[in-house]
Formats: sequence, C-alpha cells, structure tokens
Amino acid sequence: MSGVEVATPPKAQHHGTQQTTPPAGAVSRGYNVAHNWEHSAPLIDTQLAAIGLVAQSAADRPLPPHLLEVEEAPTQLTSTQPAATDTDSLLLHNSHQFYKWHSELEAAMGKETEQKYLQYADSLEGHLQTCDQILAQVDGALEKFDTLQTQHRAVDVKTRALHDSCERLVVEKERLVEFADALRSKLDYFDELDRIAGAFHSGTLTVGKDHFLPLLKRLDECITYVNSNPHYADAASFALKFRQLHSRALGSVRTHVQGVLKHAAGKVQAAIREQAGYGGKVLNVAEGA
Repeated sequence: MSGVEVATPPKAQHHGTQQTTPPAGAVSRGYNVAHNWEHSAPLIDTQLAAIGLVAQSAADRPLPPHLLEVEEAPTQLTSTQPAATDTDSLLLHNSHQFYKWHSELEAAMGKETEQKYLQYADSLEGHLQTCDQILAQVDGALEKFDTLQTQHRAVDVKTRALHDSCERLVVEKERLVEFADALRSKLDYFDELDRIAGAFHSGTLTVGKDHFLPLLKRLDECITYVNSNPHYADAASFALKFRQLHSRALGSVRTHVQGVLKHAAGKVQAAIREQAGYGGKVLNVAEGA
C-alpha cells in the first residue's frame, strides 16, 4: 500500500527488545498522514472492495507466536523512558499495528466528531430552553392580555349600560320636571288660598289699595279653576273657602261703597244746609233796608 511506510524491525530487536505502540502524538500525526494520503491517492470502488476483503482476512488471521510475545509485553513507557520526539514519520512494523492504528484513528475521528455534535447539541439544548422560557413568558403575556381584554370588554359593557341608564334618567328627569311644572301650575291655584286669606286677615288690605283689584281678580280665577276641576282632591273644600273669601271681599267693597256714599251724602247735606243758612241771612238784610 503506497503512502504508508511499513518498516521491518532489526533482527536484534526482533528477538531481544519489546515493540511499543505509537504515542498519542503519533496518532494525531498519523491522522494527518492518512487524511493527506486519502485525498492525494483516491481509490476506485474495485480497489476499495479488494481492500475490504484483505482487511477482513487479516482481521480473522491469528498472529505469529513471536508477535504474541511482543503483544503480551507492556506497551506503555515508564516515567524514566524518554518520550518520542520525532513524530514526523509513523513506523508501523506489521499489519496488526496498522489496523490497530487505523482503529485508533477512526475512534479519535469519531470521538472528535461526536464531541463537536455533543457541543452543538448542548448549545441547541440551551437555545431550546431559552426559547421555552421566552415562549412561557409570551404565553403568560398573552394570557394577561386576554384577561385584560376580557376586563376591558366587561368595563365597556358596564360603561355602555351606565351611559344608557344615564340617558334614560335624564329623559325621565326632564319628563318629571315637566310634570312637576305642570302640576305646580295647577297647584298654584290652591296655594293662592293661603296667600289671599293671609292678606284679608292681616287688616292691611283695603278697597282703596292698588293691589286690591288684582287680588280680587286672582280670587275669581281660583274659584273658576276649582269649580272646573271638581275631581281634584279637596276641590269642594277649597271652592267653599274661596267663595267665603270672595264674599268677604265683596262685603268689603259694599262697605267701602256705602261709606263713600255716606260721606258724599253728608257733604251734600252740609252744603245744602250751608246754602240754606246763607240765603236766610240775605233775606233778613233786605227786609231791614
């Protein structure tokens, strides 16, 4: 096989010294050698198949007795033995060492590749955990957002209901205010009873005052309204009281008219008497002359 240096050990070492396995540095160097060899001397499929058959036959073939003795000897160097310093060329003394080196090389390559993939898998696992945490946070945020939306919809519904209720209350208030105003305008006639009665009972109301005639007119309006609405509560009682006040007002007018007439009659009579007395005196003076 070209590209791999296979050396036969000297005869003195073949019988008296022990063969050692290549150190770890030699394995790394051998990996570079094999890598360069495979790229510089590619094999066709037929050659690869032949190598596979040869490798299978060599793997099943037992080693010679003198090599078995070498294999049973210690393979590791003691601390007093100097380490190999020349790793530029790897010496393989037999096919067994070559296949052993090849196995170690494949194991090292597999371990290196596996280590890379393990590191990549660990990195992916870390990223996956980070993504899971982010997804958990996103799910929590979405859940809180859904809760917020639900609360917002509930508040919106309550706000709309409150707004509708306020509008209904405003309409109801306006209707009640209108009803109260209408009722007040009707009850004003009944409330006038106390005001008019108080004016009559105060003693300050006389026929000659300026506000007597408007008060008498208002009293007539109240009597007319109460008589036209007999179905109101206590309408008959209020009508009776209004008529009594009306009779009293008319009595005051009658008394005032009578007083005015009496006063006028007295003045007329006094004038007549005075006129009559003056005429008698004139007659007596004329007769004496």
